[in-house]
Amino acid sequence: MFEYLSGGAEDERALHNNRAAYSRVQLIPNTLRDVSHVDTSTHVLGSDIGMPLLLGPVGFAGLFHHEREPGVAVAAGKYKTFYSLATWGSSTPEEIGAVSTAPKMMQLYIPSDRERAYALVDRAKAAGFTALCVTVDTPVQGSREKAWRMGMPPPAKMPISSYLSILGHPRWLFNFLRSRPTPGVSLFDHPPSEREMMAAGPATDLTFEDITRLRERWDGPLAIKGVLATADARLAVEHGASAIILSNHGGRQFDAAPAPIDLLPGMVDAVGDRAEIIVDSGIRRGVDVLRAIALGATACMIGRPYLYGLAAGGQLGVERALQILKGELERNMALLGVTRIADVDGRFLHPGRDIVDKRKPDELYR
Repeated sequence: MFEYLSGGAEDERALHNNRAAYSRVQLIPNTLRDVSHVDTSTHVLGSDIGMPLLLGPVGFAGLFHHEREPGVAVAAGKYKTFYSLATWGSSTPEEIGAVSTAPKMMQLYIPSDRERAYALVDRAKAAGFTALCVTVDTPVQGSREKAWRMGMPPPAKMPISSYLSILGHPRWLFNFLRSRPTPGVSLFDHPPSEREMMAAGPATDLTFEDITRLRERWDGPLAIKGVLATADARLAVEHGASAIILSNHGGRQFDAAPAPIDLLPGMVDAVGDRAEIIVDSGIRRGVDVLRAIALGATACMIGRPYLYGLAAGGQLGVERALQILKGELERNMALLGVTRIADVDGRFLHPGRDIVDKRKPDELYR
C-alpha cells in the first residue's frame, strides 16, 4: 500500500522532478513590514476558503485507513478548504455530503457510458457539491512498476513479502476487513461487481466536446485536471472550463512530463485572464504554495501529503497534516513580509529562478 501511495510511473523521473522544480523557485522577502496578523484566506472555485490549498481527489482512500474519505472531508471542513471526492473513491457523494461542512468538488473520470457520468454529476449536486473536476490525463493508466511488483493495485499478484507485511500489521488488517471498503462506490450507488468496474473505466475517446456537454448540465465551477499544454488549456476554456488544474498526476502517468510549476508562467499568460489556475503535483511545504502563487497560481492542490496523514492517523492525521501546512504557510508569509495571499505576486521572484539546475540527473533525483 505504501508503494501504491508513494510511487510514480516507470523510472519516476517526473515524480522526483516535481519536487526538484520547486527548489529552483526562490523568493526575495521584504523586511520591516508589520506582519503581526497574517490572513491565509482566499477565494477559489466560487467559495471562500481558509487557505489556498485544496485536497485533491484520490481513489480508494479506504485502502489506507478505515475512516476513508469521510474522515478527510471532515478534516477539510475544520480547515475551511475544498475536499475533492474521487470517481473511484470508497465512499459515495451522499456519505460525504452528510458529514462534511467543507466546500466540495466532485472529480469525474468520464467512462464510455456517458450517462453514468451524468448521473454521478446529478448525485453530487444533490449532495451539496459545488464544483466539478474532470480528470483528462488517464486515457490509459501509467506504468507504476514499483507498486505492481508489490501487488498493487489488483489484479496484480502480491509477492510473499506483501502478505507478510499485511500480517505484520494486524490493526490495519482488522479494520480493513471490518470496514470492507470497495473502490468505485462513488461512481455507483451500490458496491460494483468486477465486470461493472471494468466496463466503467475512463473513456479513451474523450474529446473537448465532452466538456461542452458537461457544461450544459453543470452551472457551477468546472475544472479540468491534468492539462499541461497551453493549447489544451485554451481549448478547455473555450469549451466551458472555468479553472485549469495544472497537473502531471503526481508523476504517476507520463514519466516524461515536465513539472507543472515550470509550466505555470506560460499557462498564466495563455488563460490566466479567463480561468483560475490551480497547481497540483509536488507541493510538500507551505512555502511551496507561496512559490506557486508568486508565479501566478490561484491556489494549489495536494494528494500525497494529506494521504500520509490519513494512513498514519485517520481524520486526526489529516488534521495534523493540514495544521503543519497552514502553520508553514503563515510563518513563511510573515518571513516574506506579506499579510494577505493577494499580496503575493511576481515582485518577490528572484530573477534567476529560470536557471537550469546543472547537477547530474543521479544527483538531482537522489
